[in-house]
Amino acid sequence: MVPVSLSRVMRAVKIIALVTAPNLDLVINFLKCFPCVEKLYIVSYGQNIKNVQHYVSLECLDLHLKMVQFIAYQGKMSDVNFIKSFVLNARVLKSMEIVVRRDKCDSNWIASQHEKLRLNARASLGARFDFQADYQSCSMVHMLHILDLATDDPFDMSLCRCRRDDFL
Repeated sequence: MVPVSLSRVMRAVKIIALVTAPNLDLVINFLKCFPCVEKLYIVSYGQNIKNVQHYVSLECLDLHLKMVQFIAYQGKMSDVNFIKSFVLNARVLKSMEIVVRRDKCDSNWIASQHEKLRLNARASLGARFDFQADYQSCSMVHMLHILDLATDDPFDMSLCRCRRDDFL
């Protein structure tokens, strides 16, 4: 992925989907360019990146980011530190959905991840954290309607009518 170096911020962008290794510095640079992002979709792949834990004060994390979906979570230290940064810094976060491989999604593993991610120390006390098994095994963001500007969130599968139309 090319490093971000935009000279202007784009305040109108409310939703971003990134396919990247869990690189905290890269995502923070994106959030600096798009400070009003409310929904962040991340598909994790590739290398193990050392994410240094540090306090991050960004307009996006302090005032706007309400939903994060992290797809292909494996519980590696790079994944844990990446997500923990959002847990500890996103002040208005309402929900975080963590999508994991189906074989890892049992209650004992999820309980251990709650401890590793320090969910009890979250910045947003009302935030909901859900672990979901990836039954589609594609580990991708839903992009069938990415060009549909009439929808509020083109990445949200719950708004998609494709599957319902197949049955009509």
